[in-house]
Amino acid sequence: MDILGEFGLTENMIYDLPDSVHENIEMGGMSPLLPISIKQPFGCTHCYAKFCLVEVEDGIDVMFSPKLKEADLSYFLKQDRQLLLEGKTIVSEVEEAVLLDDGTESKKKVKAFVQLDKETNNVVYAPTQIIGRNLQTLSNEFDLSENDLQGFWKGELVTTEIPDDNKGVANITIGIDLFSEKGVVLVPGGVAQWNRIVHKSMPEYNFGNDGCWVNKHGLLEYVPEENFTQDILEALERQARQSCIPTETLHNPSVGHTFSDGEAYDEARQITR
Repeated sequence: MDILGEFGLTENMIYDLPDSVHENIEMGGMSPLLPISIKQPFGCTHCYAKFCLVEVEDGIDVMFSPKLKEADLSYFLKQDRQLLLEGKTIVSEVEEAVLLDDGTESKKKVKAFVQLDKETNNVVYAPTQIIGRNLQTLSNEFDLSENDLQGFWKGELVTTEIPDDNKGVANITIGIDLFSEKGVVLVPGGVAQWNRIVHKSMPEYNFGNDGCWVNKHGLLEYVPEENFTQDILEALERQARQSCIPTETLHNPSVGHTFSDGEAYDEARQITR
């Protein structure tokens, strides 16, 4: 397809992939991680990405899943750092190795979608051209405006209406999350619902049948039931009361502790296209 050619993947390169890869792509699966070339005003940058084919109203389109790169948070301007610390995904400048038109390599600043990884405090990023290509596919499908697309660059979410099963309309919210497979996440509902589902974190205490996962500042530790400390036992009793479970059942070995600080079930499932 012409779109793949724009990213340096020629027809020969695609045709020469193994038959098993073609079969997977034809069934809607992802390609392997492939080398991608991105044209810049002063040369080309390179990265790796997977792609898949998606059905759209007028045929077939392409969406990419880029391999993320990392940058240091201190590299960014103060206003960008603040937005990143707030959990927003924005467009900013990063320094990349660029193959210039004369064949030499140089470091240049290029625009990329950037997002903070709160577990490492590093910033991950993906080329604007790849995420922008995915946004263009969604723009065609949901008739997004130019202002909507510009809003994504500033970390904004876009809520639009789609027909529902009852011949009415329902809201769907679109936003950028680089940790999702294609970098763009669609969630039924409004902005609050999107943030609740996409930014949902592991609870501090997550009880299972035989023990508990304890989340301390993003670091997970598994504690078997026989090693429960006083604070874990107190958390177990609090959650039992909140779930209207008699506390005496907590000491019954035939009853598992399959509940946590989080809600038992999500009201809506995350959809990643």
